[in-house]
Amino acid sequence: MQATKAFFALIFTSLLLLANPRVSAAQSPTLPTPTCAWQFEWTPFGLGNWLWPDTANRWWYMPIDKQWQQLTITGAYPKARFFSFAVYDNAPVSTGLADHLFDAQIVPDQGSSNPFATPDAVSHNPSAKPDPTYTVTVTRSNDSADNVVQLHADTGWLLYRLYLPNAGEGSMGGVSLPEIKVTDMSGQTTTLTTCPVVNRQSELAQLQPQFVPAELEDPLASLSIPPVPDRIWFGAIKEPPPSLLPNPDQKYLISFFMPEYKPDRVIVIRGKMPAFPDTYHGNPVSQPAPGFKTVQLRYWGLCQAELVSPMPVIGCAPDASTPLDKDGFYTIVVSNDVLRPEWLPKRVVWLPWGDEQMVPKLMFLRNLLASADFNQSVQSAVDQGCGFNLTFPTPPTQDVIETSGRCAQEVMGDYYPEAVWCDRQMFISGGWRACFRAADVPAKPESQSKRSDN
Repeated sequence: MQATKAFFALIFTSLLLLANPRVSAAQSPTLPTPTCAWQFEWTPFGLGNWLWPDTANRWWYMPIDKQWQQLTITGAYPKARFFSFAVYDNAPVSTGLADHLFDAQIVPDQGSSNPFATPDAVSHNPSAKPDPTYTVTVTRSNDSADNVVQLHADTGWLLYRLYLPNAGEGSMGGVSLPEIKVTDMSGQTTTLTTCPVVNRQSELAQLQPQFVPAELEDPLASLSIPPVPDRIWFGAIKEPPPSLLPNPDQKYLISFFMPEYKPDRVIVIRGKMPAFPDTYHGNPVSQPAPGFKTVQLRYWGLCQAELVSPMPVIGCAPDASTPLDKDGFYTIVVSNDVLRPEWLPKRVVWLPWGDEQMVPKLMFLRNLLASADFNQSVQSAVDQGCGFNLTFPTPPTQDVIETSGRCAQEVMGDYYPEAVWCDRQMFISGGWRACFRAADVPAKPESQSKRSDN
């Protein structure tokens, strides 16, 4: 009977929102009580490809009902680059981060060890058993105990983030999704089984109008998007909008592109790769990938996406799959080809432009958990005053992006992504150097300016 009521409440809300997508969060009905755990997932595939996910990462999320006094989360540490739990106040529209814990902060159960905090204590061999475990509690009361995250509102969101699972470990890092037990106001505890199907269209129809503004149904008519000059700047976001449920352990660079489609041009991006862990090959987060001496960032990724409902991602370049030259620099080309073009050198990353009708586009760069001694990260740029406030969904002006970008470039140095528009034939004949010369952008590294390694 309870499930039936929830079903009809869901259908009614979905029809209401589909009929009037401009219904505000304050006017919209609240989400029905979840009857299973983790019913939503952000993924680059299918119905989960909305709100700008990352092709290397997976995020599961669920609403926290106002009748729940406490949630108890039990699980095994995944074999992955990073994982975390975050709680956001209020649902369906979040008003801000309530609390969170990331992997190294999560105290293991008695008899277990945390492989992210003490990597030498636990084998990362996929056959090692048993997997180390943890228990995390979400509560509404003030509690300073270990592994407790606090919700400050009647409702909220619970997010489980998983970044870059190890090779061969699947999308969940070789473990099951965490189990959730909920305790209601009367003290009764119920175990929520994991949802057998995620991202049901009927449920997403209820959520998407809450997260994705109506303006993004036709952004070219609703938003002011000025043309972008040949020199492309990435601005540092000071504080991402809380309604997008941003990762508190991460900072972003972002750039928006002109709405005019020009098939004879490509985007060329180049920068130095920060040192990242070699977790994809089964090593602990403390071990740098080959070619690096230390770890500067937990994760680096650059994605191409669309500023059009439902805000899908087109493609990403995660650190572990991005080729580098002998100086540690990457080169990325964005073109309108359906498949990777044959004229592109093997050591150049290709990202698709995406559908020509789905404009405008944007790119964003993720810097996750910068090391304290790495002062050329996006985090450092924001700390030194380079960040701007992103008023979602309206893109910032190019002046705002350029001002922020020039500041971030000064802080980040070679680690800042230099980017230009370039004629396709110019890149084919002269590589990234010809494109940078045409846009009057200095080639880096300067000491290798005559070397041809397109």
